[in-house]
Amino acid sequence: MDHEQIFSDTWKVFKRDFVTYIIATLVTTIGSTLIITAAPLFYGLYYMVLKGIRGEEIEIKDVFEGFNHFVKSWVFFIVAAILLMIGFMLLVVPGIVIGILLIYALPLLVIKEYGGIDAIKESIEIARDNFVDTLILAIVLWVISAIGGYVVVGFLITIPIVAIAETIATMRLIESCPDEYTEVAEDSEIEEFV
Repeated sequence: MDHEQIFSDTWKVFKRDFVTYIIATLVTTIGSTLIITAAPLFYGLYYMVLKGIRGEEIEIKDVFEGFNHFVKSWVFFIVAAILLMIGFMLLVVPGIVIGILLIYALPLLVIKEYGGIDAIKESIEIARDNFVDTLILAIVLWVISAIGGYVVVGFLITIPIVAIAETIATMRLIESCPDEYTEVAEDSEIEEFV
């Protein structure tokens, strides 16, 4: 995995539509305060990110796409939350490892239109097979997220950057091992935005 290329491409995708991503992130975070809307809104944000990576025009309304996948998004979030909670109850380190293993799950949920459990299973498989690369990616994304958390409204920039980087990394790993992981439908378009 070429981390430098992933973040270079992430920046290109973000800066092309940064205002839309920032507004969508604001809508997602404000809308998530209702809790019931959190899962579909984050699904919608990743849907928007996928469109942006593919070079498609993105709109604020894309963030609401998750409501068309309401049950699927909630199944995913509930199962992932339970796994993380169990991991953190087991002396923190297992929770961190589970967090690393789930890094590709939300992008897979959107890219492949999987059910929540299938996205989690494949994320664990991909992360396990590429653990060192995934660990490096996770650490960089955690640092970016931490910076966004410390800077006033910095999360409006760091949340979409993290989402774009996770999605690009997921697509690249799937493309690099098409026999190992099921193919992403027509995701050769990832090259078009570079």
